[in-house]
Amino acid sequence: MNSVIIPCYKSIGNLEKNPWIKDRNLEDRVLIIDSENSEEVMRFAEYFSCNYESLDQSKFNHGGTRNLGARLASEQGAQILVFMTQDALPADEHWLKRLVAPIRSGQAVATFARQLPRPEASLLERFSRYFNYPEVSRSRTEADIPELGVKAFFFSNVCSAVRADVFWEVGGFPEDVIMNEDMTLAAKLLRAGHTVRYTAEAEVIHSHDYTLAQQFRRNFDVGAFFADAGPELSGASVGGEGVRFVLEQLRYVRRHGRSDLIPLVIAEAAAKYTAFQLGRHHHLLPLPLKKKLSMHSYHWDQRRAPEEKTR
Repeated sequence: MNSVIIPCYKSIGNLEKNPWIKDRNLEDRVLIIDSENSEEVMRFAEYFSCNYESLDQSKFNHGGTRNLGARLASEQGAQILVFMTQDALPADEHWLKRLVAPIRSGQAVATFARQLPRPEASLLERFSRYFNYPEVSRSRTEADIPELGVKAFFFSNVCSAVRADVFWEVGGFPEDVIMNEDMTLAAKLLRAGHTVRYTAEAEVIHSHDYTLAQQFRRNFDVGAFFADAGPELSGASVGGEGVRFVLEQLRYVRRHGRSDLIPLVIAEAAAKYTAFQLGRHHHLLPLPLKKKLSMHSYHWDQRRAPEEKTR
């Protein structure tokens, strides 16, 4: 049995636009975890026969909230845990079958889907989706780490699936990371000798047109994540992949006749690099500044030492 777990943070997102939830086979269970305790989300879940769980917003975090959903789904007998974000839309009705097929066949223990840009996405965001989510599927094992570096651990909970028993064998998602809980899970799976597969045949529509300020804050958090990453991510060289991204992006905008975007590409690259380095050294920064620089400011309150919280 599949169980699709969808955390909702502060809004209902695109759930109302998701045709699969409304027309799905009811054997595929859906669990919505709502951090807002919203009547809108609760009514939606009830109307479309979804399980519903509310969670205090102060306790929301990427790993812990998904672990909660995984525990509830496992208690109901889920064999495959599927994780999806509230703003992702299936590209067609076959997405789930294709996503879990490598797990059911024994080809892999975890999979993640291809992400396509929204129709209104900017040219730079379209490039980002195509760069990170190519047309060709690929399986990854621990042996691929020397060749791929950090890309070996790339995994996205925007739309992913994992065999429930293996998920718990490796301890589920980390609950103390600011983001990239999905990457850490993939790293743990590879280190345990399992295979993870990027399944391009399963497609969802998902993209973000971040402003320069949002790009900065997000990459501050990426840097903080790598600063605190555990031994599972050893050997994950990051710099080379970032340089390759920028060079390919410059070629992409030229090919599309948009050389006017080159200054923006350079500005974004500079913002991302600066923010990443600040995040990598976040332990040198005061808490109020970290919260201002971060896209996930609640994380810093959750990780404060007990003595700080009582001052």
